[in-house]
Amino acid sequence: MACGSKTLTRVMPFDVDLSPNDGAAMLEEPTNEATYSELGNINVAADLLRQTLSELDSLAGSNARLHFAMSTSGHSIRQRLDLLSGIAEVLKGFQAPARALELRHRAKRLISELAHEFERLSVEAEHGLE
Repeated sequence: MACGSKTLTRVMPFDVDLSPNDGAAMLEEPTNEATYSELGNINVAADLLRQTLSELDSLAGSNARLHFAMSTSGHSIRQRLDLLSGIAEVLKGFQAPARALELRHRAKRLISELAHEFERLSVEAEHGLE
């Protein structure tokens, strides 16, 4: 979405299956390679979400509607981004497979929630330009 000379990159919601399939699947332990790949994906998603927040912050200065939306939800978004970064840091050296699986699921939920929130804010920015 273009806004003047700045471009806002929309973060599309990630397809995250949060429903437990069955008890056996939830206890299945991924391989180390899959775990590192998943952790890498969480870190990339967190970086993209931080970049999107930065872009929205810069656009909020010239868009009253977005400025209002950011003033009401910006703090909560930053807290959830910090939580996501914290989960990623903890997962780097985590040894308990069951707890690590739970943390990875929580990270995916946060990514999905934040992507939806950024999509909502992007729509606010777009409406503010009309």
